[in-house]
Amino acid sequence: MILHPFKAVGAFFQALPLLFSPSLRLFVLAPLLANFALMAILYTFALSFFTELTDGMMSWLPDWLGFLDWLFYVLFGLMSSFFLFYSFSIGVNILAAPFMGILAERVEEKLTGEVVQETVSLAVILSLVGHSMLRELQKLTYFLPRIILLFVVSFIPVVNIVAPILWLLFSAWMFSIQYLDYSFDNNKIRFRDMRSTLRQKPVLCWSFGFIVMGLLMIPLVNLFVMPLAVVAASALWVGEFKLDDGFKGNSNFGVRK
Repeated sequence: MILHPFKAVGAFFQALPLLFSPSLRLFVLAPLLANFALMAILYTFALSFFTELTDGMMSWLPDWLGFLDWLFYVLFGLMSSFFLFYSFSIGVNILAAPFMGILAERVEEKLTGEVVQETVSLAVILSLVGHSMLRELQKLTYFLPRIILLFVVSFIPVVNIVAPILWLLFSAWMFSIQYLDYSFDNNKIRFRDMRSTLRQKPVLCWSFGFIVMGLLMIPLVNLFVMPLAVVAASALWVGEFKLDDGFKGNSNFGVRK
């Protein structure tokens, strides 16, 4: 467990040369374009709404805490940013899911030498698109109630002091599920089984998620985070999860649900 943060960092260093390898360029392009679209929408339409949302949250602050206005403005600003980012990223992840699934598949094949999908035809692609959408809806039904709960907690006086910490922890966990799930899904591992497996290595998953969050805060670098995170997550799957708990060749995980 002590080494898990270093393993998460190592996965991203391993991902960099893979990301720019000629055999993966085509599969990197689609999620990259989706990420460009996300950032363009975020910066174009969200700034005014961000200010209004933060000011609205500040109006809930009791008068006796007025001397901490600056601190709560920063904290509520962070919560507003998380909320806006979730709103945009969920939609982009749904649209880009089939391409990111293929990217994760190709990375796994490159790292292991094993063929995950032997043939790629129009029928296979259409089937993948449909399945990817259903899988993303599973993630949405998992994320959305928790996002709503955290948003409600953010408005409860006194309790909302710890809300930013909860948002940070949940954000890191959400990023881990979002990007690690592509490899789990490619290997026909059910969503609930994937979550159960990730809970066995929480430090590794939180470390991965916090790295993603940190990269998203760096201008220009954040445009490449989506495909980079997919490749790094695929490297973590191969190195940390693929042979755990008998996933390989275990018939208990042979049906996608």
